[in-house]
Amino acid sequence: MPDSGRASTWGLGMAGFCAIAVSFGPARAGYGLFLPDFREEFGLSIGMSGLIASGLQAGYLVALTVVGLLVARVGPRPLVVLGGLAAAGGMALVAATPVASLLAVGVIVAGTSAGWSWAPYNDAVDGAVPQRLQGRVLSVISTGTTFGVLAAGVAALAAGPGWRVGWLAFAAAGLIAAAINHRVLPAGLASGRAEVPAGRARLARLSAGPLFGVAFAFGGISAFYWAFAVDLVSRSTQVAFETGPVFYMVVGFVGFAGVFTGDAVARFGFSRVLLGTSLSLCAACVLLAFGAGSLPASGASAALYGVGVMTMSSLLAIWSSLVFHEQPSTGFSATLFAFGVGCVAGPATLGAYAERYGLDAAFLVSAAVLLPTAVAAVFPPDGDSPTV
Repeated sequence: MPDSGRASTWGLGMAGFCAIAVSFGPARAGYGLFLPDFREEFGLSIGMSGLIASGLQAGYLVALTVVGLLVARVGPRPLVVLGGLAAAGGMALVAATPVASLLAVGVIVAGTSAGWSWAPYNDAVDGAVPQRLQGRVLSVISTGTTFGVLAAGVAALAAGPGWRVGWLAFAAAGLIAAAINHRVLPAGLASGRAEVPAGRARLARLSAGPLFGVAFAFGGISAFYWAFAVDLVSRSTQVAFETGPVFYMVVGFVGFAGVFTGDAVARFGFSRVLLGTSLSLCAACVLLAFGAGSLPASGASAALYGVGVMTMSSLLAIWSSLVFHEQPSTGFSATLFAFGVGCVAGPATLGAYAERYGLDAAFLVSAAVLLPTAVAAVFPPDGDSPTV
């Protein structure tokens, strides 16, 4: 492969990494990181906190739906750039808001950036990256989340009580990501093959059932974990340092393992990697349910969740490309729609449950919901060991 092609491939991968780092890092997960500050300053109850978290996910779902309708017509670039601008605008509003209502609006607007940014990259990679490298590049892009989470934790630790300064820094990062992607992504359509139009797409197929089911369950539990893990640990652990930022830094640091998802699938097979990832996420929830007040237990939960959430994010991208190989962006948009519906349902439902029975009990329920996803490992997608 010529050097120019290699530069184009990895330039695209790093631009996607930046977009996902901002949109799935501070723009989407930052709410949970700063929830203890928000609850103290704006007087939010657990139930109201859960509703705002679900609103964030609903904004993501709306953006994702629009992407599914538009990406085949306008191409990835304007949608990804819009995602960066939404992240910047929403996070700037959060930094400046004096009231809870505007906080909710800012959180929701920022959360839409994830919907604008992720699915279009399946089209971009399909059109610009050699097939043998697509799984690896998709893993690199998806793992941008872990860098964003790590950076958010570092920024929160540096900002200390001045959380508004941290959100202004996040907003600036959104503008930078938008500029990078405007420069790197090609204008117009990116896909190298003629994709089946969305109206004629065969999304209802037997092999898609396990994929959609896992995406829904993963969406619900991951959204709840992002929203409430730091709040539970901060309230359960009496230590002299900020547990929330450190917790996120652990999640982000170990989450870099997700970049090797494509290679792990090629070596061990999709089913084994999916099984291990599902069990890792279950264990993370169980550890918080029983040991949120213990630094070793909460640290182990953060590590297991970091590996699990980043690997599962990459698995969904790879799995979707295998099941919907003739319609990559439309199929991935459908997968992310199932993920998004779970994201909307999870925080509101489990938040209401937690308000009555406690956050520790809600995390135990989360583990019970996740456990059946391991069963999906017995239904491997077409091409269980893809070339990456």
